[in-house]
Amino acid sequence: MQPAVLGRLRREFVLNPITALAFYTSSTDGQLYLLAGEDTNIKVYRVQTSHFCGQLPVLRAQSIHGIAVPPVEATHQSNLILVWGGHSIKILSTDIIEGLISGHDSEKGLTRGPVEVRAPDWIFDGRISPFGDGRIVLLTAHNEVIQAHVDLDQYSLVFDNVQSPSRPILYSGNFFWVSKDCVLVAAGTVFGEILVWKCYLGVREEKRNCEVLFVFTGHEGSIFGVHISPEIQSSTGETLRLLASCSDDRTIRVWDITERSESGHQSQDGFESRILDARETGFGNNAETTAHDSSSSRCLATVMGHSSRIWQVEFPQDQPLFKTSNIVELYSFGEDATAQKWNLSLAPQPSKLGASNTPPGEAIANLTHQSTFSNHSGKHIWSHAMASKNGRPLIATGGADGKVALIGSGIDHSSPKVADESFGVILDKKKAVAWSLADVLQSSRPIDVATDSHAGSNGLVDSLALPLRNTKPKNAKEAFNRYTFISDAQLLAATNSGRIFFGVFEDELRWTELILPDEIGQIVFSHALLGPSIANPMALVGTNSGDIYYYIESGAQCLQLLTKIDGKVGGIFCLSGANTSSKCRYLHFLVTVLRSTKAVIIQVDPDTLTTKSAEATLEQGFMVTAASLTHGHLILGSRKGLIAVLKAGEDGNYFTVFTIEVHKDEAITSILPLQNRDDQLRNYILSTCRDGRYRIHQITTTPSQPNAVLIHEALPPFVSSVEGAWFSDNGDGTKDLMLCGFRSKNFVVWNETQRHEVATVDCGGSSRSYAWAPLRSQPDGFRFVFTKAGQMHVFSQMVACHKTLKVGGHGREIKAVSVSSRYVATAAEDTVIRIWEYNNDHDDQSKARCVAALEKHATGIQALKWYGNEYLFSSGGNEEFFVWKLNQLKSDDFPGLGVVCEAVFPDRSDVGDARITDFDVTCAASDDGGTSEFRISMVLSNSTLQTYAYTTQAGFRLLRRSTYTGACLTQVRRLDRDYVMTAATDGHLAVYTKTEQMPEEGAECEDSGGAATPIPVVTKLHQNTIKSLDVRQVAPAVDGSSSEYLVVTGGDDNALGFVHISLPSTAQGGATGVTVKSKHIIRSAHAAAITGVAIAHLGEDGVLVVSGSNDQRVKVWRLLGWQGQKRQLRAQLLDERYSSVADAGGLEVFEDGDGDRQGKGKAKKVIVVGVGVEIWELEV
Repeated sequence: MQPAVLGRLRREFVLNPITALAFYTSSTDGQLYLLAGEDTNIKVYRVQTSHFCGQLPVLRAQSIHGIAVPPVEATHQSNLILVWGGHSIKILSTDIIEGLISGHDSEKGLTRGPVEVRAPDWIFDGRISPFGDGRIVLLTAHNEVIQAHVDLDQYSLVFDNVQSPSRPILYSGNFFWVSKDCVLVAAGTVFGEILVWKCYLGVREEKRNCEVLFVFTGHEGSIFGVHISPEIQSSTGETLRLLASCSDDRTIRVWDITERSESGHQSQDGFESRILDARETGFGNNAETTAHDSSSSRCLATVMGHSSRIWQVEFPQDQPLFKTSNIVELYSFGEDATAQKWNLSLAPQPSKLGASNTPPGEAIANLTHQSTFSNHSGKHIWSHAMASKNGRPLIATGGADGKVALIGSGIDHSSPKVADESFGVILDKKKAVAWSLADVLQSSRPIDVATDSHAGSNGLVDSLALPLRNTKPKNAKEAFNRYTFISDAQLLAATNSGRIFFGVFEDELRWTELILPDEIGQIVFSHALLGPSIANPMALVGTNSGDIYYYIESGAQCLQLLTKIDGKVGGIFCLSGANTSSKCRYLHFLVTVLRSTKAVIIQVDPDTLTTKSAEATLEQGFMVTAASLTHGHLILGSRKGLIAVLKAGEDGNYFTVFTIEVHKDEAITSILPLQNRDDQLRNYILSTCRDGRYRIHQITTTPSQPNAVLIHEALPPFVSSVEGAWFSDNGDGTKDLMLCGFRSKNFVVWNETQRHEVATVDCGGSSRSYAWAPLRSQPDGFRFVFTKAGQMHVFSQMVACHKTLKVGGHGREIKAVSVSSRYVATAAEDTVIRIWEYNNDHDDQSKARCVAALEKHATGIQALKWYGNEYLFSSGGNEEFFVWKLNQLKSDDFPGLGVVCEAVFPDRSDVGDARITDFDVTCAASDDGGTSEFRISMVLSNSTLQTYAYTTQAGFRLLRRSTYTGACLTQVRRLDRDYVMTAATDGHLAVYTKTEQMPEEGAECEDSGGAATPIPVVTKLHQNTIKSLDVRQVAPAVDGSSSEYLVVTGGDDNALGFVHISLPSTAQGGATGVTVKSKHIIRSAHAAAITGVAIAHLGEDGVLVVSGSNDQRVKVWRLLGWQGQKRQLRAQLLDERYSSVADAGGLEVFEDGDGDRQGKGKAKKVIVVGVGVEIWELEV
């Protein structure tokens, strides 16, 4: 155990963009693993189980950009793995990876391998020879191929020669090893050209070692990605090699780079003569050039894809072509954080369309979009890898959000519930099956009337055995218009002419037409029964005459009369939901009556089919759209956004206790009770609404003050309308909250707990008939039936089409961070605030767990501040300022954090376009009931300082507003009760007093600049913007004495500033008593702007200060002699570490929850945020 060293930093957690991925097949167990490059480390995951095996530190101070693993089908297996990033290159032995997989400490093995070497140029691609001879090829940013080899005796990487036909600037490149002595190179230039050439290895320099095959133009932007396909055998027997490219112009192009004997002479003379003309500057008119280019016929297909720039394209290496299809798969990965699958349809070119400049038999192609995978948040998929598993593609994607996801039909779902190998095949098929009415009629099983007699136990009707219906549609307009699920494997579908069909999901969907009464008329189906599996699942059917029929799967093929109500049935809602008590053996249904304030609650015994009824009295105009029964209370949602709570009276009938408005004029779509964590009675209900939000209320029904308290409200990013919610059982004791709804023309299923899409179905939008039901046996399984274009479409999903290997976080740059005693809050350019729980005792994968994501800001977030663990404050552009209240939910179903936006800042300026760049919060008063009064001082980009009083009941009340100068205020801190310090872009600190002076009634709160207005004390510290600031009280005021503060600042001038100030007590009055006792500056403390500073320790032995900068360095400083003007400041740099976080946006120090760590000394944590997050342990 190493002794504690003052100021020593040790990095313990990183969540950064995934910049490199590669699949690796273990030689020990034959299993497939994924190597993920996250900053300087490689993390290893077992694909089948998602198990994190460990990580290896590889490069010193450079993020990994590529990992090359020899292919499994290589002629001679190599034991080398190539890793590169920027100029840095390192070779790993596969023994190190195998040791990590087997559980041994493999970091020591890195010292036995080749050291990190520096290439002469930026590396874009690299490959290890598949022939087992230790050779390596590297492609640089200037279209040069560097040959190298590994000297196994000396454990060193040796560069050999460099070859290039020309040196344009590249943005992308790709290798394909054609033979032992030849590699094929595709290079995409900055100015929209693609060079395809061969590099011959081991050829003497006096001989020809480069052969240019093609120079393609056509893209109208920089080439961000190119990929060479393996040789493809078409149905005509022709062998093709293709090249895919993507560009800044958002197009994907596929080129034929097959070498044909007819074009050999042209390649030598034509392309070689113009290779030197490859642009080194300027785009030119690529489209016009291509139109007159003899190589234009080589472009087989062009398509516009993605909603923004496309970074990468790739052909799977295993491309099985069928004689009848000639379909080649292609995948693209973009800035919009999606992966998209494309099908390239090849066909021999018809002779009648042949052109004089097109070789006979050359392929033409059609590129069509197949599917989109939205598994990442924010922007950018930075890396991907492909493998083939049992002949099916497996694709891994790594995003800027730090997440690693798997897609493709080769996914292994390790859940014990998913054992059928056919599930993997299902993933790659179109899962929505269309049924016309004629199809259903034709496939319906014949009805045996003799078996349809069913004695009704309630004595109302014995049987509905009637003559068979005809097997043709009643009229040309007959179509399906109503659906409901009896269970997740049973479906009822009705037509607009009154027919009802029963469907069973077996090997395929099997249909039976039910026998109905002659005059059943228009019907109403009950909503799907979403509860736990029961012995006799049931669906109810209501009619205009008030008859209530039921259907159960018991061999009968007709409806049975259950009961009758007075009036026309308006709707039927199942009250026995997923989270009702499992001890209740009865089923409960609510039946509403059209144009009536009465509703009927029907209790059904599923064993005897006997019923009991009770009435519920509704308020006038209350149209029920959702219902639930929990703890003896009936909870109803309405079309107008109201939730009503009803309670049973002494006569057993229900009356309204109270009504709350959730959202004006937006329907409540579902109500779901939550189970309590303990035996205490807490009525938690989760409701979904067509405003796109879901909410959790706690219902209190005490006679003195019945109420519903909102304790959680969230706006998921996936939909504009939420239609339902349920909890999926993961099989390991955990549950995930699942939501479904509509986004544009798609029906979307969303996992809110893990925050990713489960499935997307193109149904045409919400203006149609539909029904849905989750599959109880599969966490990501569900069924969805809908009407589209006059047909019934049935969508079934057993497992999701993706799998999360590593969870991520923000997908954009993090601009603010704040830490409480329990939570870490981060806010990013994606306008999302994430709240994390951090536990260093957990493994690397689960140290940081996101417990809430808040989406309300519409602009970039500027600052975050905690008050305790109950309140979080946030500010952003357009003068946005929100107050968030946190609630702990004691529920087994929803163990997460409840968060409600308690207040929105109303006092915006007339223009309202300023940024609230920073703010500070203190508590002025609090009572035993938990009510607090806050003082909030905020600074705006328009040079305004304003202070408010805030309480939950009264909201915001302005105390004082002041104007600085024309400079933008960037930082603010509240000192003593009556003092506020600000920092600005002019490099000055200013201290204001009387910021809480209450104005007289009727007087303005604005500073008028008169003689009575206190003038702030201003001191110059930095040459320009003060970007970060921290304050610590040195000596508190005692008996009217002054209080002293130490202020540490970080500037845009790369300097650290220190100011020691003294503030008089409020009794001594005015700002004239503010004294700057000393100030010091450390020039060039960093090589770039200092974006974060924090005082980690203040004691008699000096001050420890941590600073972070855009130079990607974290430094720890020890300061002595700062107490007086006459004393010389001594600054000692205790530690300096490379930071994995680029574009650092904030830094904060917080306490280690472990306290004294068994004699190792005290430690604190340092969190740095920007493009990613990292947490350091600091010895203090």
